[in-house]
Amino acid sequence: MVRCQSVAVAGITGLAALVTAVTVLTGCLADTGADTAGPVPGRELTRAEERRLEQAEHLLIQQCMARKGFEYHVWPQVDPDTDRAFRYRVVQDDIAWAHEHGYGEQLRRAFFRMKKHNERLAAQDTLTPAQHERYTTALLGSPSTPMLTVRLPSGGTVRSPNGGCTGTARTQLYADAKAYYEADRVATDLATAYVPKVMRDPRYTAALRAWSGCMRKETQGAYADPDAARADVRKRAKGLSPSRAHELEVEVAVAEATCAHRTSLRSTLTGLDREYGAPWRKRYADEITTSNRLKLAALRRADDLAPGT
Repeated sequence: MVRCQSVAVAGITGLAALVTAVTVLTGCLADTGADTAGPVPGRELTRAEERRLEQAEHLLIQQCMARKGFEYHVWPQVDPDTDRAFRYRVVQDDIAWAHEHGYGEQLRRAFFRMKKHNERLAAQDTLTPAQHERYTTALLGSPSTPMLTVRLPSGGTVRSPNGGCTGTARTQLYADAKAYYEADRVATDLATAYVPKVMRDPRYTAALRAWSGCMRKETQGAYADPDAARADVRKRAKGLSPSRAHELEVEVAVAEATCAHRTSLRSTLTGLDREYGAPWRKRYADEITTSNRLKLAALRRADDLAPGT
C-alpha cells in the first residue's frame, strides 16, 4: 500500500462555496432574509442541511482517499454565523445580527486565520511533483476523465471533474452525480439570471432612494446603495484599532438594517423577487424538482454513508 501522503485541497468544509459567494453572488435576492415565493417544487434544504451534505461528501472523499493511500483533510464545518458572513446580501436586514457582527468582518478574519493555520498543519507543500500528480488523479481523476458540463440560465458554462474519489463520493451520496450536478447548478443560478432586471426596476430604485435618505439621517453618510455603505466602512476602518473598526462596522450595519425595515426596500426586494423570479422558477421547475429530490435523498443517505455527519 502506498504510504499516506497529506495535502490540503478541500480545506474547511464549504470553503470553496463560501469564498466564491463573496466574489460571485453579486445580487442574490433569495438571501434577503425574507420568504421568496414562486413555484419551487419540493422542499429546499436549509443551510444547516446543506452544510451537512457538504461535510458528508468530504468525509466520503476522505474514506476513498485513505483506501488509495492518501490523507485527505476534512476540517470542522464553519458555524452558522461565519457561513452567513460569507453569503452576499443585497441589503443587510437582520438588525440583531448586525448589532452583534456588523457585516461579519471579524468572522471572516477569524475564518482565514483558521484556514491558514490548518493549511500549515496539513503540510500541503510536502508532496513531490510526482506525488502531487498521483494525489490529484486519485482525487479528481486523470486528465482524460470526462468533465460534468452545465450551461447556466444566466449564460456561460460551468464544469467540474467527476473522476477519482470526488466522483465516487458524489455517486455514493447522490446516486446520479451527473443529474445532481446539472440540476443543482441550474437551480442555484436562477437568481443571477433575473437580478439585473430587478436592479433596474423603477420600484427598486425608488425604494433605494428612500433607504439612502434614511441612511443619511442615521449616519450622516451619503450612500447610494448598501454596497456603497460597506465600501465606506472598509475605507474608514483602515488604521483604526480592531475594536473601533468593529464599532464603526456595527454602527453602519445596524443603520442599514434599520433603514431596510423603515423604508420599503426590504419589502420591495421581496416583491420584485417574486415577480421576476417566478417565470424563471416555472421555466426550470424540472431542474429545481430534481435538485431538491436528489438532495433530500442524499440527506437521508448521509448518516449511513458517513456516520457522524
